[in-house]
Amino acid sequence: MTGNNRTINARSEAALGDDALRAAEVLLESGLYNDAVSRAYYAAFHYARALLLLEGLEPKTHRGVVALLLDRYERSGRLEPGAISALARLQTFRGLADYDASERIAKGRAEGEVAAARTFVERAKPLLPG
Repeated sequence: MTGNNRTINARSEAALGDDALRAAEVLLESGLYNDAVSRAYYAAFHYARALLLLEGLEPKTHRGVVALLLDRYERSGRLEPGAISALARLQTFRGLADYDASERIAKGRAEGEVAAARTFVERAKPLLPG
């Protein structure tokens, strides 16, 4: 992947992240808390992938995204401590929201996870090319 392709692909991922964050906020306002949490995770996930694409990395799994982001961005100080743990927590709640029929995400939890995704996006965005 060339530097130009990296930038193009990273921008595409970030655009998906922006859409997912907007969807999460609409779903939250509509009282669809499980769906809001799921979309919040994908907002952060797409931004995480965008950052990794800039490094020429294309992880094959969701866990791979978290592991590589921890190694390349948090340990190096490019993302502040706690950003990756927020992504991992979002991943856990997304799994519950999407796959556990008995799990109903509470409003407060959904609000917190959407806020965490928003914060992750705000921290990742300045690291991407304009």
